[in-house]
Amino acid sequence: MKQIDIIKTYTQKHCLIVEDEPDTRTQLKRIMNDFGCPEVDTAGGAEEAIELCERKQYDMVLSDYNLGKGKNGQQLLEELRYHHHLPRTSLFIMTTAESSSRYVLHALEYQPDEYLSKPLNRETLRKRLDQALLKNEALQPTLKALENNKLKSAMAACMDALTEHPRFSHDIKKVLGELLHQCKLHDDAAALYQNYPNNKRPLWAQIGLARAWYELKQLSKAEQLLKQVTKENSLCLDAIELLAKVYEALNKPQKAQVMLEQAVKLSPMSAVLQREMGRLSELNGDTNASVLAYRAAVKNAKNSCHENPEDYTNLTRSLSKLMSCGSQANSEKVGAEALETLKSLDKKYGRRPVVKLHSKLLEAEIHENRGQNETAQRALQEAVNQQAALKLTTIDGTSTQLCVDCAKSLMRHGQYDGGEKMLQQVANTDRGPGFTIKIDKLLREPLTTGGVKLAAKLNKKGIELYQADKAQEAVNAFEMVLHELPNHIGLNLNLIQSIISKNKEKPANPKEIAQMREGFKRIGNLNQDSSYHKRYTYLQKQYNKISTSS
Repeated sequence: MKQIDIIKTYTQKHCLIVEDEPDTRTQLKRIMNDFGCPEVDTAGGAEEAIELCERKQYDMVLSDYNLGKGKNGQQLLEELRYHHHLPRTSLFIMTTAESSSRYVLHALEYQPDEYLSKPLNRETLRKRLDQALLKNEALQPTLKALENNKLKSAMAACMDALTEHPRFSHDIKKVLGELLHQCKLHDDAAALYQNYPNNKRPLWAQIGLARAWYELKQLSKAEQLLKQVTKENSLCLDAIELLAKVYEALNKPQKAQVMLEQAVKLSPMSAVLQREMGRLSELNGDTNASVLAYRAAVKNAKNSCHENPEDYTNLTRSLSKLMSCGSQANSEKVGAEALETLKSLDKKYGRRPVVKLHSKLLEAEIHENRGQNETAQRALQEAVNQQAALKLTTIDGTSTQLCVDCAKSLMRHGQYDGGEKMLQQVANTDRGPGFTIKIDKLLREPLTTGGVKLAAKLNKKGIELYQADKAQEAVNAFEMVLHELPNHIGLNLNLIQSIISKNKEKPANPKEIAQMREGFKRIGNLNQDSSYHKRYTYLQKQYNKISTSS
């Protein structure tokens, strides 16, 4: 494109400058006017910028990352893109005080089109803006297709752009690779990234290739590549976060947590990262870490597009667990925070039936931990009544994770029939085969062929050890399996039977008694027509004898 054409491009752009420093704001407006932009509006902060974008469509937003109090530049971008106040065809350019910020911001879902390092001067700004505008023009057909959610059309436009604009081939391939991932064409994405020689593969292509291998279950290859990438690029959140996912898929949750701790240190304001840190640390039994992370998620997501009721329920659940870990005085303090969190939840989301139900279940849990059994029982009964009145349409309109968490909470209170009914209602809303297997893992008896096969596979090792008279090894095997399928009737009975067999000639210890008691609690009451009923009754009698004599 000739220089005269670039000048013409500026004359067609409506620009918004977001900068909290008045002098810098005035200077940038003057420069953009000099470049040819006919309309240049300014905002001193994110909220003002959002109001302007709600009323008017801008072709280019130039925003500082640090905007003083309130939302920062990244949060502004997220709000604008999420609420469709800034179309995909428009440019969003972020200015940052440190060049390293681009790596920290890289992991976020909504990314700026360009980063500019401060201090800015006219010559550098013009050169970088010219480049950004030319690239944006080359990608316009792709971006228009994306704006209309037409992924196949966007991929076709990328292929055309590669021929018409070879100068921007790297940028176009980057967009194409992301589109291939979105369309689940991970083999094609891997092939695209592998077209680059190993020693000349850009950082984004290395991460894209690792993501393809992760999705294709080639986990060892993904791990090795990401370890090398994070070693060479210690600030690259994309790689750190993806490596955490790989470690979790490799059943290395402790290593995954270490990686997320690094990520959170780099980007402590990210509600999404804090939420994931809370989930993983809770999975690892690190209650203190989960409370800190969920607390940060609630704080950082407040009044943003990331805010959701699960953050409040996650924090309350972790606080409830923390109550039993400390002194009486600390327990009271933690319990008070948990109840305050529920008040905030009810105030903001209390009209949603599933939220209301989950809130009551968590309230019952807190009162139970405080020794207020009558109050806990009243709250639990209210929750049971609410659950019985839930309609399928209500379940269908509620987030999957909230429904699953609510069902698990019902089960923790011994309401297995109610919990399973809710899980089956969620499964009936057709949220995909992968999700159905997740539901199966929580049910006492799997519903799908895949779930039945998984249970049989995990059960096999424990049975073989039991049949070889290796009762303790069998107990260990069934304990491991129950992390995956905690409520499966057969597996719980197998664990109980193995413990009973191990203690034929000596008393069971308190831990084993507690394990068997919890196993029976997870199983709940069985109908007489259940295929497990006869065995269940026999083992319960054996358990009663052992627990009485121990």
